[in-house]
Amino acid sequence: MSEYKMSIKGKITLEDYSSIYDYIAIVNKNDKLTIVVDSNEDKNVDIVCNMLKNKYFTVNQNETCDGGKYCIKAFKNVD
Repeated sequence: MSEYKMSIKGKITLEDYSSIYDYIAIVNKNDKLTIVVDSNEDKNVDIVCNMLKNKYFTVNQNETCDGGKYCIKAFKNVD
């Protein structure tokens, strides 16, 4: 089992979603992924969580860490 971490600084733009999608594609079954989102934008966090769920991740989006940043913790269930 591997653990991956992605930090997103500033606002999430349309181009960032493509990079996020590419990054989550490398995560395999039973791997953990943490995405730290710098900006406090619920809409963007919800979009990232939905992207993860669509790729068979179990997501816990209700956590904050590092001074109020969002920490999206996910676990991939299926390849």
